[in-house]
Amino acid sequence: MKTVTPTGLGEIFKNTSVTLMLVVNVVSLVSIREKSTEEILEDVDIKYILKCILKLSPTEVEIYYLLQSKTKEPLTVAEIAKEMNKSRSTVERSLVKLVQLGLVARRPVLAKNGGYTYVYYVKPIDYIKQKLLQLINAYYEKAKQLIENMTSTALAESLNSMATENNEEV
Repeated sequence: MKTVTPTGLGEIFKNTSVTLMLVVNVVSLVSIREKSTEEILEDVDIKYILKCILKLSPTEVEIYYLLQSKTKEPLTVAEIAKEMNKSRSTVERSLVKLVQLGLVARRPVLAKNGGYTYVYYVKPIDYIKQKLLQLINAYYEKAKQLIENMTSTALAESLNSMATENNEEV
């Protein structure tokens, strides 16, 4: 029996770029294994939690971090939109969600041309920590209940539904 080395494969395919792809794919297929819990959790950081648990969009996360970094004074919708190079309507939608989730607060201030406008600022970190811990605990309990009651049929239906949603997005 003759052993075929990667070089041998290259000779078979006349050193085309297909060879490299085949070798890489063969190696990656051989090294596939189930990840440990620690490996799965390696990429979990505060941004991941904000996106996953609170279902924040990248724009909403960006606005939150902008407001957090500008703690000297609150910002208006126009100031945030200009800083982020986003439309006012996009910023307004994101701020509504951030206020509803309790991460951001707003207060009215007198406008230069009369009337008033709102300025937005992040809530104190101790409040946000407490809110996130409550949400994580509730999320854990809900996830635990769903998993304990899961059947193979329910899992298949959920996966099928997710695949359908992904196909509709494309």
